[in-house]
Amino acid sequence: MRRAGIVPIVVLALASTIGSTNLIAQTAGDQRSSCFIDFTAGMGIDLHSATSVVNYINLVAQPRLDEKVYAFSSAVEFYVVPEIQVSHDWSVGIEYSLLIKSYAIDDRSGFSRSDFSYQIHMPTLLLHRLILGEGYRVKMGGGIGYHFVDFSQSFPTVGSEETLSADGIGMKLDAVGNTKFDETFYGSIGVDLRWDFEGTLKRSPGAPAAASISNPLPKMSFFSAGLKFGVTFQLN
Repeated sequence: MRRAGIVPIVVLALASTIGSTNLIAQTAGDQRSSCFIDFTAGMGIDLHSATSVVNYINLVAQPRLDEKVYAFSSAVEFYVVPEIQVSHDWSVGIEYSLLIKSYAIDDRSGFSRSDFSYQIHMPTLLLHRLILGEGYRVKMGGGIGYHFVDFSQSFPTVGSEETLSADGIGMKLDAVGNTKFDETFYGSIGVDLRWDFEGTLKRSPGAPAAASISNPLPKMSFFSAGLKFGVTFQLN
């Protein structure tokens, strides 16, 4: 968690410096009102596919046919995005998203249960091309970041559990529309595509494997397509 928090703070400080420079430069042209500083918060629903994790869960949990885990499923995502307009046509921001996914599975015998869950911390530096109109904004672009995964698996029947981790590069493309409600308040709706490459999940040094687990650990790499809803506050 500490690692996930350091990245957005550093990048936001850099973005703020860039934004401040441009705001000062535009003051000379008397165009301060055209540059915005925004803060957006919201949640979304993702169509999520982590093939290696799905194969691992099906192998370890041995689910009944009606509980088999499929390649694509839904996941919940929460996000915040501070963003600064740096010119008439461009803005930069830092997004922090938290993706949450869980599975609870009974095996074929009906006497054993397995629980799996993971949280993916996704700080991402964004660059957006702006289309500005009367009462609306459209932002199109994408970004890249370094992401962190906490993966938990537990087997209550045998009293065993463990937490695994992974980290790696993540990329996204997105399009966001803001609709103005008043001078400082906007509605926000967006779509995005993500590709993450966190690599193989790892145990902490010296940590024992969960009881009865001898299968190779999966790679925490995934693709997702998301639909997001939120609110945007203009801070200047």
